[in-house]
Amino acid sequence: MKDSSGHLSMQGPAIYRIRVEGSINPNWFARLEGMNITPGVCEHGQTESILVGRLADQSALAGVLNTLYELHRPVLSVDCLEAG
Repeated sequence: MKDSSGHLSMQGPAIYRIRVEGSINPNWFARLEGMNITPGVCEHGQTESILVGRLADQSALAGVLNTLYELHRPVLSVDCLEAG
């Protein structure tokens, strides 16, 4: 969600894309806030997973990132695709 000045705020929903190194089992769908998990291959030929989904706020984003940390999956990038 953007605030009155047009900046991204900490509260409110947004759609994020998170790229991580390695594969993620689809069984983790619920623990990753329902984000869609798509397998892929990064530019160096290594396996990666791409997570895309709408998260309630940046606290939910932090929860997803913490889960990825617990899974020992290095985060390659996090992009906010759409706020609000």
